[in-house]
Amino acid sequence: MPSSPKLRLPALSIELLWPLIILAAFAFYTALVPQPPNDLWWHLKIGEYVYAQKTIPTTNLFAWTLPTDQPFYYAAWLGEWLLYVLYRLGGIDLTLFVRNLLTLATFGLLAWEMRQRSGSWRISALTLTLASLMCMTVPLVRTQMWCWLPFLLFLILLRRYTRGEIHGAWLLALVGLMIFWVNVHGTFIMGLLLVGAYFTGEAMRTLLRQPQALPGRKVAWLGAIGLLVAISTLVNPRTSEIFGYLSNLMTDQPVQQLVDEWKSPTPLGLANTTFYISILALIAVLAISRFRPRPTDTLLVAGFLWLAWDGQRSILWYALAVMPILAEAVSQLPITVKALPAPRSLVNTLAAALLFVPFILVQPWLVESFPLPPAYWEQVHQGAPEGRMLSSDTPIAAVQYLQEHPGGNLFNEMGFGSYLIWAVPEQGVFVDTRIELYPYSLWADYIRISQGVRYNALLEQYGANRILLHTGLQQGLAEQLPSDPIWTLEYADTYTQIWCKAAACP
Repeated sequence: MPSSPKLRLPALSIELLWPLIILAAFAFYTALVPQPPNDLWWHLKIGEYVYAQKTIPTTNLFAWTLPTDQPFYYAAWLGEWLLYVLYRLGGIDLTLFVRNLLTLATFGLLAWEMRQRSGSWRISALTLTLASLMCMTVPLVRTQMWCWLPFLLFLILLRRYTRGEIHGAWLLALVGLMIFWVNVHGTFIMGLLLVGAYFTGEAMRTLLRQPQALPGRKVAWLGAIGLLVAISTLVNPRTSEIFGYLSNLMTDQPVQQLVDEWKSPTPLGLANTTFYISILALIAVLAISRFRPRPTDTLLVAGFLWLAWDGQRSILWYALAVMPILAEAVSQLPITVKALPAPRSLVNTLAAALLFVPFILVQPWLVESFPLPPAYWEQVHQGAPEGRMLSSDTPIAAVQYLQEHPGGNLFNEMGFGSYLIWAVPEQGVFVDTRIELYPYSLWADYIRISQGVRYNALLEQYGANRILLHTGLQQGLAEQLPSDPIWTLEYADTYTQIWCKAAACP
């Protein structure tokens, strides 16, 4: 009787451990980043609305400072619905876990792509390090997380096609990806930019009759795919209005002038500093490498560098699009490096598995048992009813107090507004992180009040008679209120205070 085949573990090369070390470290770090109260919660509430009402809201809904029927475009409705479904199935813990897996999958696929372009796992590890450090501020639970893999898949499929490695039929997958992408986040425009860059670059090579240029019929197919992808962006509830939404967002005064991630990156902080280092490295490597970028590579570098230089939120796309090009250029430096033996071994396989044990142990269901220093736990709520890994300034207890003592027109810190929308929507918010919903004049007044400048007159003007205050982010107001006889302290904890006017105190 023939014996059954034995299961054998793959024997990995020691070279593969280089990028796996970086990947495991970045995934570990990402899993431990506390989730702030800003964007997540209002997205969850909209997801709940879509799930329960089977329709997408089109108005303000939650802010008492604006009419309830004030129009607002919820472009990321599907991303919000997906977040809520995860929350419904497994709470914040499952939502964070899926974010962790998406981070691991995205940067793992990026490492593989850089290995494909450079032929070296060590070069992949080097450029993956740059990409990871640049993206340290990115992996929070937001609707944008649904776009990381579509972006990379666009990039990989387009490159494989233009290098003659896959059949043109594979590009039809881009249409399906775009239909998903356009409904989960406004960054779907990046997909159009990728297709446009590849079509333009390859058309230039063909017209200039450069070596290994695509034949005209393949360039035409690339153009046809671009047209299909553009048409597929209309497969959303508001069809062509999605482009008006993007145009308004890109020119919205509060978004462009008040939100740091929409501003140009300064060379401060590890992520931004790494971004500038990557630019210098790219210039130096391209200057001495034998690598000659194709027109498409030039368009990708120039386009995504410009986007990242214009706004910090685009550094992620720059890292994903440009670091593989840097990896290929590094592989062609005129440097002779003695090749070291890289035998395959089950020991390497075991080492690779052990690298990811810490990542597994800091998943939401296990993290509170992981031996982390006390200073870390000062930043995170432990045993919170909403779930693990929430930042310690999430106003859980303060909002519970408001649930028990409702009423009044509440002036609130903007990030707290997102959590209020989720936990006690009937209270209403002064502002929240739907930045473009509110006029610039209201944001200017919000900043003055938070700084303690003419706060009584401004609060009276708006009719606010209660305050939910972040003592760290609204320090100016926090310093003024204790000596102001108009206001009475209702509630206080480490980060949060609730104040009320004497006549409005519950």
